[in-house]
Amino acid sequence: MNKVLTSSILRKTFILAICIISANFWNQAIAEIRIWATGCTEKVQREERSKLPHDRIWDESANTVKIAGVKGEHVPFQIVVTADQVNVFGVTLKKTSLKKGNDILSEENVQLYFEHIIKVYAPSGSHGAYGWWPDALVPLSQSFDIRSDNRGRPLELRNQPIWVDIFIPKDQAAGIYTGSITVLSEDGELGNINIDLEVLDLTLPTERHFPALMRIGPNDVARAHDLDRESPEFNALYYKYLEQALESRIDPRYLLSYGLEGKIVNGNYQLRWTDDSMEKFFLDKGLSFFQIDAEPPGVPHESGEKPFSEEYKKYVKQYIDQIIAYASENGWYDKLAFLCPVDEPRTADEYEAIRRWASLVKEVDPNVNFMVTEQPLPENPEWGSFVGYANYWIIHGNYLAYEEHVKAVNERLEAGEKVIWYISCDQEYPQPNYFIDREAADSRMVSWITWRYKLGGILYWTTTFWREVKDPWMDPVTWKWSECNDPLTGEGSLIYPGNMAKTYTGQDNVYGPVSSIRLELLREGQEELELMNMLKEMGGEKEADMIVESVCRGVRDFTRDPNAIDNAKDRIIQEILKRK
Repeated sequence: MNKVLTSSILRKTFILAICIISANFWNQAIAEIRIWATGCTEKVQREERSKLPHDRIWDESANTVKIAGVKGEHVPFQIVVTADQVNVFGVTLKKTSLKKGNDILSEENVQLYFEHIIKVYAPSGSHGAYGWWPDALVPLSQSFDIRSDNRGRPLELRNQPIWVDIFIPKDQAAGIYTGSITVLSEDGELGNINIDLEVLDLTLPTERHFPALMRIGPNDVARAHDLDRESPEFNALYYKYLEQALESRIDPRYLLSYGLEGKIVNGNYQLRWTDDSMEKFFLDKGLSFFQIDAEPPGVPHESGEKPFSEEYKKYVKQYIDQIIAYASENGWYDKLAFLCPVDEPRTADEYEAIRRWASLVKEVDPNVNFMVTEQPLPENPEWGSFVGYANYWIIHGNYLAYEEHVKAVNERLEAGEKVIWYISCDQEYPQPNYFIDREAADSRMVSWITWRYKLGGILYWTTTFWREVKDPWMDPVTWKWSECNDPLTGEGSLIYPGNMAKTYTGQDNVYGPVSSIRLELLREGQEELELMNMLKEMGGEKEADMIVESVCRGVRDFTRDPNAIDNAKDRIIQEILKRK
């Protein structure tokens, strides 16, 4: 063979070998599996993390999560498995109990949840964003895989976050507890996260002072689980939904109204409780508020836009009287409020109808709570006012942005009345909302805004609005045809039906509801609201106000930086501890 040709072949072979070795080296260099942690107030997307990372709790140099909490509090954070251009199969997490000498915080109090990442294909308003967002939290029961390709297309990163919730029992001894969570795969251990949990010598009160009123629609639940609403199977399942809500510091709306049955007997209204067990369940589980419709069931409805008939007025007053008597006898009169059937009035006739309803209720009991979904300062002065009629106001969050409306709210509070607020689909950025494609801090900061305006709680229309989608696990745009800001992701849908979990996550189905990051962060804020109230009751209202104002100046002016929120929470706790 020609020497020149042989030399050329050898050179090419050598270069090819070098290229293969270099390529293999390069692939190994860029292919990486990383185990890391972040706080709860961050939404780690499939390919990137938040622009406002919750990294205050993560000590990367020591591979340690450093967190703190009071007794009776949930302390959540997230572990993230990042696979950079490599497939990982059979991922499992192994947790330990947390120990401080002979004191043990059982591993049963350390719960792990697989975060279902869903594709947002239609952003919620101008501040929403396309992409893959985490939301549903399914109890981790099976191993899972992380694949570095999506239909054959390589991805730069692939994150799978795992939600870790540590509950601190009320009788837990104070001090620093240590433990760990190990992440494994079919090929062995991937990494280990150490946990340093400081249990502070402070206990959240059992009684809740700020109701979070939200509806859990029985028809929505029955439809999602393909059950007859009148069946025993549905009734048992529905109680699981109620239980989860109460454990999440949510007060289900209207529920006792579903257990009421009324009819006319010999010209008088008779009310019957069809499910006494629901009332007992609510009382045992700590329901902080009983919201009941002012409209009596079992009687033909009269709109109220025209004067009620004398007969109808009699039935309404008999109904109200029987509810009040029952509530007084069973010890929850102070938690009772009648909700006006006319919602968000927009005309002079509707304003007059609300005054008519209020007058009927007050004729029976001038002191009972009567709720209206309207702000104290009317949009049109010609419609008149509800002052002197309503004593419990549910105001739209947009009005908190205007000085004259805040002044009117303060006047009602000074008069001894109650005011709560609600977020709806038309409350746009920079105001908070519950959309899936919003910053995690939005849900948590709702409670801080509540304190900033001295309000008594929050309301949200429903948590189970699934009727416009095949199922919310597949389609996050739960409201497609609203009159404000549609389409919207997660609107009216803060929980998921547990019977669909396996199909979309590979984890076991859940008998009952599955929570969401948004709902868990709402609870986080509610717990912080109770800490603010604890400081106030210890004589530190001024300090609480100053700390809250450092991160929340108004409904359109608050921080979304989770590290800043954590710092403010720490300051509140330290102020409480100084006063113990």
